[in-house]
Amino acid sequence: MPRFLLPSTLFAGAALCTVSAFAAENTMTAAGFSGLGVTPNAHLLGWGRVELAYDNQLPGVVRDPTGHNFVMGFGLLPNLEVAGRLATNSLDTKCFFEECGARDLSASAKFGIGLDSANRFRIAAGVTDLGGSVTYFRTYYGVLTYNEGPWEASGGWAQRSGEGINGSQSPLHGPFAAAAWQPLPWVRGHLEYTDGNAWAGLRLFAPKEWLPEGWSAHIGANARLTDTNLTSRSWFSAGVSIPLYKVPSLPSSARRGPLPELAGTQQPLPAYEARNLPPAPPAATGPTTTPAPRAVNQVAQDEQLVQLATLLRARGLEDISIGRAPDGSIAIRANNATYNWNTADAIGAALGAIANGLGDTRSVYRLIVTQRQIPIVAVTGSSDCLRQWIAGENQACTAGELSTPGTSNLEALHTGVQWVVTNAQPSWKTMRFALSPVLRTTVGTEFGAFDYSAGASVAIVQPLWAGASAELRIIQELARSEDFQTGGVFYGRRVRNGVDRLAFTQTWRVPMEQWLGQVDPLAIGRWGLTAVTAEGTIGRFGGGFDGGLASLRWEPGEGKHRLNLQLGRFRNANFGEPGAGPENGTPILGSYRYNVAATRTYLEAIAGRFMFDDLGFQVGLRQWFTDFSLGLYYRRTRFDDRSAQIAGIELSVPIGPRKDMNPNFFQVTGTPRFSHGIATSLGESGGNTLRPGFGIQPPTPTLDATFNSDRASLIYFEDNIRRIRDAAR
Repeated sequence: MPRFLLPSTLFAGAALCTVSAFAAENTMTAAGFSGLGVTPNAHLLGWGRVELAYDNQLPGVVRDPTGHNFVMGFGLLPNLEVAGRLATNSLDTKCFFEECGARDLSASAKFGIGLDSANRFRIAAGVTDLGGSVTYFRTYYGVLTYNEGPWEASGGWAQRSGEGINGSQSPLHGPFAAAAWQPLPWVRGHLEYTDGNAWAGLRLFAPKEWLPEGWSAHIGANARLTDTNLTSRSWFSAGVSIPLYKVPSLPSSARRGPLPELAGTQQPLPAYEARNLPPAPPAATGPTTTPAPRAVNQVAQDEQLVQLATLLRARGLEDISIGRAPDGSIAIRANNATYNWNTADAIGAALGAIANGLGDTRSVYRLIVTQRQIPIVAVTGSSDCLRQWIAGENQACTAGELSTPGTSNLEALHTGVQWVVTNAQPSWKTMRFALSPVLRTTVGTEFGAFDYSAGASVAIVQPLWAGASAELRIIQELARSEDFQTGGVFYGRRVRNGVDRLAFTQTWRVPMEQWLGQVDPLAIGRWGLTAVTAEGTIGRFGGGFDGGLASLRWEPGEGKHRLNLQLGRFRNANFGEPGAGPENGTPILGSYRYNVAATRTYLEAIAGRFMFDDLGFQVGLRQWFTDFSLGLYYRRTRFDDRSAQIAGIELSVPIGPRKDMNPNFFQVTGTPRFSHGIATSLGESGGNTLRPGFGIQPPTPTLDATFNSDRASLIYFEDNIRRIRDAAR
């Protein structure tokens, strides 16, 4: 049978076996964009999804297109996907000493929108092979896609950026067209044409019941229909798509209503949305006091307050104090060291205990949740309404009102309280043991496609007094690749065994309202001056830097803005060893973050003098998906005689249980934030090997960690009201 008849035969056979139609599924291609096999379509990866794809083919490497093509794509925003790509003919060959073929680390991006309400027509534009110091496959393209049931047709125009390294070039050039048909949920066939060449492909999808909820996976075969050296005659593909948990639902107007559809065929997973709950009073914009107490039908007795402390302790909270305010309301204070993924879970746990302990009364409660004994968030409300809200019942009263340091002075809520329970389950009696992975990698360099040094760390943290702790962290390397071995090119970047951190840290809230006693309290609240926090840390950090760092953090109002200042001085005890860095470091850094609340996107910038005394800046974007985040950044710094431009991507994930074991003499915890990234040099020859020492930030504790990974704003907690209620249940 002629090869060009094979796709037609497959399509006809599938048509005889089906009576129902299914929309064609979108998959990542070897080029780093979503599409069919070689050409893009105007669809995007679903918002909040990551897709991993592999092809044993490098389309466009004319010398030898066989090899390994790895792609990791992200649905970063509702109308934007980004992807990183590693294309290499060989995995371990060292390109400086022998012929290794192509080895390219690059990024791609695609932006798309729908054109009609039925989402039949979509349009998109994108670019491939961004970044890196060499170019193999750079292409700019625009594409229009039409969908009707199981059918999909796309057409567009592409312009490749000349000839790449060693004669390589993108197969995508000039006019292109593609068509796909998915008659069954588990099979899709397609045909593609571009630049005078044609390909056909088949994708087989795993049944949904075989995979975790929300996942998808496929394998595929691809065949060349024309004569070209851009690809082999045939090759195979595979991929898996994973949801990064929840994304917000974007309202189509300011009026709150039902969840809208996202662009295209994408749909969000269920999101924690404040609008799905009974209405709450508007957030305060200045200093506020607790709402006036409701009439009390039954006063909570001291025995109930003692029992409430027991309930809070059973839910993993510590430093518990409970008493009576002058107006008769119940003051409650508790510290969170157990719900390390997210403080929202700790708020819910505390509210659940209050509803159980005081729900039979009509008591006004004033809850303050702290982190390292620093007030993070307060909730005030009526206990009977709180119980109804948690149970999901209709109620005419408000279950609670949230406030944060940026909107009011939280400490004032407990002024004049007569305590019945004081500091139950004190944090200083619990020694913490935190287990974390440690990973150093290089990707797509001339020395290897992937090199690594991996290990584990054990941190022992002893709380001392309010805001103070001592920490000992020990690291042990467990495995490494050849280039991280002794004498290897990356030996200086290895995971170093021994004491990584031995430090004392003190955190405290700066009492600006006391220091500015002559200033109008309304002005202090309006400027959010009750949300200024300072931290100082001294000791050994990063395995060899002895010194200290002072930090100041300000997050006024509802939390759209956050400013941070760091000043430090360090001496390098490992100075002179390979990769150890300079003898001294004096970082002075200022940073700013803006919270785009509608999409949970942080826009971040940092500038100043970095750890190794290079001057420069870094700008970036961080997108949150519940407790996962994806960051993109561009960094430019310089020493006196050297400079570097670096672009990178970083994924941050929690590791371990969502709730750690309850504190009691000792506590074993997981890793609330494990971050790892891939970076590449820009604008210089010599491949993807990064110059070390540029843009390094101090390896010290951060105030963002105290403030729920920089997610302790009023707008964040209000956006996660449903999560708080789920934790309360």
